Amino acid sequence: MTTLSKKLIYDILDKRILFKTKEELIYYLKLTKDRFFKYSINSKNELGNDKYINPLQWQLGHITFFYSNLVLKNLKNCKNIDYIENYNNLVNFYDSFKTPIDYRNSNSNKYLLLSSEEIYKLYDEIIHILIDYIKSQFISNVESYLIFIGILHNEMHNEAFIFSKLSLTNFINFEITICNEELIENINFINYDGGNFKQGIDDNCKFLIFDNERPSFDKKINKFQISKYKITEYQFIQFIKDGGYKKKNLWCINGWLWKEKNNINLPLYWNYKNDHYYKLINNQLISVYTNLPIVNISYYEAKAFCNWSGGRLPLEEEYEYSATNEGTTFFPWGNDFEKIKKCNLNYKTYIKSVKFGNECNNKKGMSQLIGNVWEWCEESIYPYDGFKIDPVYREMSYPFFGFKKICKGGCFAVPDFLIHPKYRNAQYPDCRIQFIGFRICKDV
Repeated sequence: MTTLSKKLIYDILDKRILFKTKEELIYYLKLTKDRFFKYSINSKNELGNDKYINPLQWQLGHITFFYSNLVLKNLKNCKNIDYIENYNNLVNFYDSFKTPIDYRNSNSNKYLLLSSEEIYKLYDEIIHILIDYIKSQFISNVESYLIFIGILHNEMHNEAFIFSKLSLTNFINFEITICNEELIENINFINYDGGNFKQGIDDNCKFLIFDNERPSFDKKINKFQISKYKITEYQFIQFIKDGGYKKKNLWCINGWLWKEKNNINLPLYWNYKNDHYYKLINNQLISVYTNLPIVNISYYEAKAFCNWSGGRLPLEEEYEYSATNEGTTFFPWGNDFEKIKKCNLNYKTYIKSVKFGNECNNKKGMSQLIGNVWEWCEESIYPYDGFKIDPVYREMSYPFFGFKKICKGGCFAVPDFLIHPKYRNAQYPDCRIQFIGFRICKDV
């Protein structure tokens, strides 16, 4: 992919309306730095059993050299860490599109894999460079964009440290919620009569808008029903008890082949012992007879459950239509940005009951359209008509078009300055290590 000149990058970004004050940028840099050190501590370079787990020590360098190569390098008159030995080779090694995952470990590239201590020192230097840069001059939309995209990329990996460590060590640095409230047995549906709304987004002064979210366009929505809550652990148990993992007719072709090849019979981290289902978290067996949303399941498992229930996964447009109150508000609860702090975001707690946070419901009472756990949607991610590749983060989207499945809404390990109803995450359909659940839709 062609790298653009600094002049062309500035010409393109100058038309964006994102703006952050100096105080905001410094605050977010420090906040993200604190999270980085908190969640990346004791990072080893294990490859792990899951093909989507990046070696954690390599991730430290990936984040650091992303800042160096895509942020510092593109800011006008900004210092960099390009004085270090082997700089160009290190930039390439820590680029996820130049170094395949199997070559990111110490056995393959001993001379390029820097120690955690070396990376932390370089990372800390970069944050100080950025703070001094912000303090020293006028910050335009362009500089705001460049600095903020580094922050958001960093936050994406802060989330990755959490789910990767859980998969590698079965330990997560959060208190696990014990949910003892009355169980939700039936799936409650909310009706939408359909209509027209504006899907996607062009710009927003509070959020950095990624290339796959733009441009906006008119979309017609048909009638549909959608579950008020995300599917719970208890509801998923009923699917298991009814033989859902053994009924081939419930699974798509690729899903069944994946399930059989990998001997998948339960959600990730789940166990069956003494006629009871548990999940193993922090080396403790915890009952899953709860109203917590089912999580750590693949798109294939979510789709099979929907087939078993006589429904389907939501379309992305249906999620977005619901989360914006049929296109009339920016957030599910309205337009008040500050209210997002009441959602289960910002690494505050681990996963909570689907009943948590009623004040953040949408106007029809749908729960947790923002936060707690991500939601699988039916479609693969594709560009919107008129798509233009990001001038800086060139590989943000296009390599995954047609392969990854859409996920919406964010989770507890996502910052509130990243997530909104238009934000488009996407993961491979067999991904289970991320905190993704789902809700169910029906045609009317």
